[in-house]
Amino acid sequence: MMCNEQPQVSKAGRYPVMEAARRMGCDRRTLWRYADHLRVHPHVNAINNRQYFTGEQLIRIWRAVM
Repeated sequence: MMCNEQPQVSKAGRYPVMEAARRMGCDRRTLWRYADHLRVHPHVNAINNRQYFTGEQLIRIWRAVM
């Protein structure tokens, strides 16, 4: 389950998956399910290959779920 309040994120901010899930108030696996369902693809850091979501993507996921 996700928080009822919009996540406090900067639209241009970059949030690793665990941080994004914490700000959304859900588990990382739940965040992945929502992202897959809504076809929101995370960005990949070119240096370390870690995936991250932008704040704009997190707000889009939150609005679609709520």
